[in-house]
Amino acid sequence: MAYKGIVKKEKIYAVIRTANEKIEGTIFKLPQNRLLDMLNQDSGTFIPVTSAKVSHIVTGRLMYEAEFLAVNKNSVVIIADKVREGLE
Repeated sequence: MAYKGIVKKEKIYAVIRTANEKIEGTIFKLPQNRLLDMLNQDSGTFIPVTSAKVSHIVTGRLMYEAEFLAVNKNSVVIIADKVREGLE
């Protein structure tokens, strides 16, 4: 029987800005790491985002919503986090 370790992560409400979109949703990070650490890690090219809302950066119009979205780290212009209380 293989042991599968559970890694405890923090839920973080984040706003991610790409060239043409603003993405709002939940991301997960290790408690001891900063967002910058997550972006600078060599492992993984994408940031998983859940409960994502994607808006056009110029018009602000909501383009679509998705339960899961993978954002390429190379597309990130700005990322900001805010811990939202009550996320479990």
